Amino acid sequence: MSVGIIDLHVHSNCSDGFDDVSKIIETAKNNNVKYLSFTEHYNVASYKLASEIAGDDIEIIKGIEIGTDMSDYNKENKHICHILAYYISNDIYKLLDLYEVDRYKCVLDTLKLLNANKVFIRMDDVLRYSRNEKSVGRYDIAIALKKLGYVKSINDAYGKYLDYKGKGYVKREKLDPFKLIKKIIEYGGVPVLAHPKSLRMKIEEEIIFIDKLIDAGLCGIEVYNPKNGIERRNRYLKLCNEHCLVATVGSDYHGRK
Repeated sequence: MSVGIIDLHVHSNCSDGFDDVSKIIETAKNNNVKYLSFTEHYNVASYKLASEIAGDDIEIIKGIEIGTDMSDYNKENKHICHILAYYISNDIYKLLDLYEVDRYKCVLDTLKLLNANKVFIRMDDVLRYSRNEKSVGRYDIAIALKKLGYVKSINDAYGKYLDYKGKGYVKREKLDPFKLIKKIIEYGGVPVLAHPKSLRMKIEEEIIFIDKLIDAGLCGIEVYNPKNGIERRNRYLKLCNEHCLVATVGSDYHGRK
């Protein structure tokens, strides 16, 4: 395969992205992308289709993005830790089954809370306005709230109803990042820390936290991400060099509304 661009972190409408798989592949080809990973949230639904469409032009690397329980660090609910997993085996479905059941339950519980607060929205509404009926989540509820006139924007939907302390906020059950990393390795995957800026920690605290992730088996850090400035990139590169981690690149592409 010829030399080209690498992007190991993109989302289609199989999770919270707006573009379908074929459009993303077309865009990737037009921009000389040669290695691409669809890291959907909690599913690998786009992998097979992406591989078929890409053919020999782009190598599609199997991947996924999974959120974690940061309650031990979240006194103000500000810390976010997402783990990317690459080259996962089909055993990952043992873990995803738990997340998917909880994901669907979260949607139903959110709708119950909203209705109790006189925000009348049904599952039919969520499905009607969803990007993908087979994989609905909180973002699709936000879209429906906008379409139904309860809010002016997606951000308003989160701020008023869906985020922490919002009228429709429901906490999802997740593994803590250390247990998740160990599970990913158990299921044959390679765990990588996604967009580390989202940890929202002071430098000293962040380094200690990442050291704990490394002790749990972390294999890489998403060094080259649009959210990382030069200073952050250099810091993460140093960590990768010191601990023999892979420095990955990912756009976290979601497309446009």
